[in-house]
Amino acid sequence: MKKNKLGNYFIKEFLKNYLSILFAFGIIIWITQAVRLLDLISEDGNSIRTYFLYIISTLPKIISRISIIIFFISLMVTISRFENNNELKAIWFSGLNKKKFINYLVKYSILLTFIIILIRLFIVPYFSNYSRNLLLYSEVGSIAPLIKENNFNNPLKEVTVYVEKKNQINEIDEIILFENNEERNKTIIAKSGVIVKENNKNLIVLVDGSIQEKDKNGKISIIDFDKITLDLQQYNKKTNDYFKFHEMFSLELIQKLLEDTDIRKKDIINELSFRIIIPLFIPSLVFLGFFLIAINKELINSNLIKIIIFLSGIFTIFTGEILLNLSSKINHINLFLFFSPFLFLVINKLLLNYFLIYQKNKS
Repeated sequence: MKKNKLGNYFIKEFLKNYLSILFAFGIIIWITQAVRLLDLISEDGNSIRTYFLYIISTLPKIISRISIIIFFISLMVTISRFENNNELKAIWFSGLNKKKFINYLVKYSILLTFIIILIRLFIVPYFSNYSRNLLLYSEVGSIAPLIKENNFNNPLKEVTVYVEKKNQINEIDEIILFENNEERNKTIIAKSGVIVKENNKNLIVLVDGSIQEKDKNGKISIIDFDKITLDLQQYNKKTNDYFKFHEMFSLELIQKLLEDTDIRKKDIINELSFRIIIPLFIPSLVFLGFFLIAINKELINSNLIKIIIFLSGIFTIFTGEILLNLSSKINHINLFLFFSPFLFLVINKLLLNYFLIYQKNKS
């Protein structure tokens, strides 16, 4: 009963630190990425609404990406705070066994591990898939910022636009618009025009020009016009129409993995390993964090211990990431990646038990 009460108190304080640090760092990274992704409006022609929905949908991925390293930082912060406030000493003086207390907390870390795995397997891919569909199927925002004067512009698929001059109210001079697709090649030349947006449609009104069109049979036709209005909604944005593996649902990846004809099995295994294997390092980090209470501080400086343990935790996390990156390039690395979380778990547990026994015998 005492173990559960004290353990729950520690877990409660840890979760406060973990969630506050996680979301603080997550929001900072998210804001930085949001600024970097302003090109979605200025370069790719997406609407402001699409931009905001897209950057909001990236937040779960950012939180998931930093969740493990923040877990270890939060664990060290919590243990250090308990030590500085002599709360750990009070727990030990109450008669609670250190080893049982740590094992109790490891059980809860396993629960957190599975929660993070579920988030990576289902929630993050859902939002990544949603954000991709958002860019693929949302309407183009204003086309005007995408067209620069005295330059060949490719604001949309299959369309190249050249304008010699463009003013602040989007009036343009000496325009060449070239359309190239499987059905025809079409060139429109005009002396002047204006870019407008009416009823959520991007339009270019061209004045005094001609249309030269060549069909798939090689026949060329020329039509002169005084004024013509082109609706650019018929053209798609330049966004790639294929999905990357991190944007796919987990069941879809497993299905592709089972297809014998798929030549990118290593990349699929790599993505699934990121979602499942990497979070399995969390229990070993718990054992590593509790080295703070197991190592005799009379023999080694307290700050030096914290630095060594912190670097060891970073090494553990980076080892997993390095193995993950190598697994898609080098054969048989996958096998080592799968066993590495359990290897670190066993090593850290044995070392922690050794230091706990050593400290107990000394006392």
